[in-house]
Amino acid sequence: MWYFAYGSHLNSASIVEWAREQGLRSPQLKKPAPAVLENYRLCFPIYSEYWRGGIADIAYDPGKSVSGALYELTKEELELFDMKVGRKLENSKELGTFKHLEVKVLPIAKTTTVNAITYQGTRIEKYHIPPSRFYMDLVIQGAYASGLSMMWISYLQSFSTQTGKKPVAGKRMGDPATGS
Repeated sequence: MWYFAYGSHLNSASIVEWAREQGLRSPQLKKPAPAVLENYRLCFPIYSEYWRGGIADIAYDPGKSVSGALYELTKEELELFDMKVGRKLENSKELGTFKHLEVKVLPIAKTTTVNAITYQGTRIEKYHIPPSRFYMDLVIQGAYASGLSMMWISYLQSFSTQTGKKPVAGKRMGDPATGS
């Protein structure tokens, strides 16, 4: 299945590192393809205790777009990503920090859209929460590695950040309210 990444999941090395820290089998991720999600905008409305700042989310906004990376994942790899972002499903109801969202994305250099899964926050604040500098650096490194445009990378660099805040030792990214 196809998965569209736009936040910290742009950085595949961080996903592998997280799995290793949790004692889980690391996913065998192939290099993702750059892609665009139309009619959404990137925002930082969710506070993460782990990252000590805002984390990326998408909001429906006609006419806007979000650049990201398209991964081909197995069911087991998607379940690992679910664990990482704190997605919880109980009686078909999304209860965790993020929920699955089915979207159509356009891979760069292709002419047809692809059906993909992505994440959208379930408990969204109504204001911008500046991400930590560490989190944003991770996202920007992933954007470079995923082959996203310099225009998008410049856009990512334009967000205000909280300086000097390292991730909280002992917190797990997949715990509720800690985010991706």
